[in-house]
This record gives sequence, structure tokens and C-alpha cells, in this order.
Amino acid sequence: MAFDPASIAVIILVVMGIAFLAGTIPALRAARQDPIESLRYE
Repeated sequence: MAFDPASIAVIILVVMGIAFLAGTIPALRAARQDPIESLRYE
């Protein structure tokens, strides 16, 4: 099976973008929280 290199590059970039957002959004939410309040919650 032959794949077009441009389509493979687009798929890789889309997956990398999704992975970046999946890691960045929760990290930004966690960075905004007060650490004392987060520890007190548990």
C-alpha cells in the first residue's frame, strides 16, 4: 500500500496538536488552583 507523504504529515500534525491540547488544558487548570486548597480538599 502506498500512502501520500503529505497526508501522513497532516495526520501526524493533527495527532500532535490533539496530544498537545490534551496535556496543556489540564495543566493550565491545575496551575490556576491554590496548592493549599487542593491539598486541604483531600
